[in-house]
Amino acid sequence: MATSYDYFIGADGGGTKTHVRIEAADGTPIAEATAGPSALMHGRQAAWNAILDAIHAAFHAANITPPANERMAIGCGLSGVNIPQWADEFAQLNPGFGSIAVASDAITTLLGAHQGKPGAIVAIGTGSIGAVRQENGAQHLLGGWGFPSGDEASGAWLGLHAINHVQQVFDGRASSDSFAEDVMVFCGGDGSDESNRNSVLAWLARANQSMYAQLAPFVVKHAEHSKIAGSIMEKAGAEIAKLAFALDPSAQLPLALCGGLAVPLRQFLPPALRQRALSPLADSATGGLILIRQQLQPSPTEHI
Repeated sequence: MATSYDYFIGADGGGTKTHVRIEAADGTPIAEATAGPSALMHGRQAAWNAILDAIHAAFHAANITPPANERMAIGCGLSGVNIPQWADEFAQLNPGFGSIAVASDAITTLLGAHQGKPGAIVAIGTGSIGAVRQENGAQHLLGGWGFPSGDEASGAWLGLHAINHVQQVFDGRASSDSFAEDVMVFCGGDGSDESNRNSVLAWLARANQSMYAQLAPFVVKHAEHSKIAGSIMEKAGAEIAKLAFALDPSAQLPLALCGGLAVPLRQFLPPALRQRALSPLADSATGGLILIRQQLQPSPTEHI
């Protein structure tokens, strides 16, 4: 028989923030809270520190004194779990939780989106990834190769295309428009053509994935009246469609479009996919709760 716990915790850890949701053993919602980033690339101990901060904040908000960690079970969906060494180090640093389950945040997003049932997701945020759970329970990840070689349709990918438009405007290869001007100003351009160019070059010299993703809102903002911005969004929609087809060629499974860019990109999906795409039923933190409860669920051959 699986060990009983006082509380179950679902944690969603990314490069921007950590979100935790706490439930009582019977599934009653207790509280939720956020803290700093817990993507494993920032350090495995740092990830635990952020998760613990969020857990303590949630219990404090519920006016509950948390029990010893051993009386709680936690399911973590974390960015960076695809690197086995990081995942192993994170698990070994477990600060005493009675049970832990660790998976990619794409898997917990998948579990939350369809409440643990078969389905597929395309998650579009700073990066992008697809995941599918088949009828037989098998789970697979597609995409998610990382920026700049992959992560098509992501915020960073949109930003890369935006700054390329600015470069072409500087060179006279494209006409200037309000889209290019907004991006240019954001990147520090505010003087003569030469100083603007130098400002953009300086921005590029220090730009990383997160910085490119900060340009994505300009693509979204100008998509309706800028031919270039609209074309970038249409290309993103086509990339999502390719990923959705690879996940489920028969188009029989429910498909959820998830992540911060899901809403603005929906209208740029091909019509058939736009009609099929659903909103997720729940988020990745809920997926973490499903993950740990599934892990602790007795197998069919276990006597209880």
